[in-house]
Amino acid sequence: MNTSSLLASILVLKKILTVSSPNIKTIVSLIAIVFIGQPLLANAESFKFKVKNTDKTNVVVFYKINKKSGGYKLKSLLSLKPGEEKIKEISLNKADTIAFYGQDPEEQTSVIVKKDFATLIQNKNQVVYIPIIIPEKQATNFESLEGLSVKLEHNKVLNFLLKIDSASMSSLSMLENNFQNIYPLGTFIFVDTKNNRLLLPPLEPSFWNTNETYLTIQDSLYAMVNKDKRGMANAQVAYFVAKMFDSLRVNNSAELEFKAKLSLLRWKPAPNANIYQIFNDKAVQDFLQNCYAQIDNPDQEYQRYRLYFLSSYERIDDLEIYGKQFYNFGNEADLSISSPAQVFSTNMGVMYTKNKTLSNYYSVQGAVLRTKAYDFTSLLFNSFKNNVRNKIIADSYSNQHKTTVAIIDEYKSLVAYNPDPVRLSLQALDPKDADPSLIPIETTVSNLSAYSYMPSDTSKQAAAIANNYKADTYNNKVKMFNSHLSKINSLIKQLDQTSIDIDRISQTNPDKSFSSTVSAQSLLKEVEVNSQIVRKE
Repeated sequence: MNTSSLLASILVLKKILTVSSPNIKTIVSLIAIVFIGQPLLANAESFKFKVKNTDKTNVVVFYKINKKSGGYKLKSLLSLKPGEEKIKEISLNKADTIAFYGQDPEEQTSVIVKKDFATLIQNKNQVVYIPIIIPEKQATNFESLEGLSVKLEHNKVLNFLLKIDSASMSSLSMLENNFQNIYPLGTFIFVDTKNNRLLLPPLEPSFWNTNETYLTIQDSLYAMVNKDKRGMANAQVAYFVAKMFDSLRVNNSAELEFKAKLSLLRWKPAPNANIYQIFNDKAVQDFLQNCYAQIDNPDQEYQRYRLYFLSSYERIDDLEIYGKQFYNFGNEADLSISSPAQVFSTNMGVMYTKNKTLSNYYSVQGAVLRTKAYDFTSLLFNSFKNNVRNKIIADSYSNQHKTTVAIIDEYKSLVAYNPDPVRLSLQALDPKDADPSLIPIETTVSNLSAYSYMPSDTSKQAAAIANNYKADTYNNKVKMFNSHLSKINSLIKQLDQTSIDIDRISQTNPDKSFSSTVSAQSLLKEVEVNSQIVRKE
């Protein structure tokens, strides 16, 4: 029914009742006023609210309606016992906002739960749940990210977290990549440091390898951390924690607990062996020869190549990071969760969490944090030079033997081709002597001079023909004799030069060619190697 038809009906009713008593006229006038005022309430709507006391004490519940004009209405709604809930109906106009809160006997105020008309009208037929939650008072002191980082820095076990490569920190991937991904202790790896790659398949341990857990240490750390609260510590120190918060998607504050257990595993030689005996192990010889084959110029390539013997691991036996996130309530904030696990008042304001207990943010077991190795590079290169020198010496001795045999053969031929045994008597070698001395031969040859040729007879007498035949025969033998004599002299010079070379090479000390990794007697230098190198592919 519209307003005009309603007014017409009232006028008709008034005429009919004109003759009636004044009281009836008054009643009709009141009815008219009520009906005429109906359009004024056309914009109001009623909503049902289920208000529940979640506290352990009695509470008085209030509500406050904020008008679009800026005015407000504050009223006491009801009283509730612990755990009690009641449904109340309240009318709101468009653009109104209603906020509920409770107060306990100690005048502690609950978290304000705010609802606006637009939100309520979307679910008009539903009962809106309003929890009355009075925060617990806690003397929790939130730290800055920098403050937590300083705590980690001074923790003897957990400080390794701050040393993790920042490029890997987005998902703690450094630990994940190293998880069970290493060669056993005692493994030889030959590395090209220019591109961080293995040049040969690693030589895994043979009979000398044993290992022991040298040290185990564990610790934990607890902190309440606010992401935005800033401290006085160096911001760079907080980089790890900030990256961790990004990874864990911590938007505001968190309760954090770190637990870690670390072990140091080291290679241990057998009681009857030491580390230097490894180079004498036949199982290593082929590997070393393959290393030598990679080296073209030891003087130029010494800094490029490295031979490591994996000696110890710093292992994370167990790392666990637990956390629980907290969120802030703003002034008259809309409670976005129906039943928070915990709400409390702190020095950072009223906060709530969705979880009752700490959740495991991250954990890893058996990951290798750092790898250390004995650096055998200088020993390898010195051994390489020794190897080259020994090969040169061996080849020189072989050439020396061949030259000696050649001298003896040439001397035998010299004796056989002696043109004039009457004028030149040469001592023949005893055929039964398998290793005749060269001294008599060298002495004899050094005292010989080459034969001169006999000239031919140029006369035309018949006797000259026979003489010239004899002269040609002699001259041919002289050529052979002089050839053998020249060859022997050349071979003796070669033998002398070979002997000089052998003496010179034997007297050199190749150990001084490269700086030694030995810092003390019977102690090799231990260095940290890139964990990327020792990954098992």
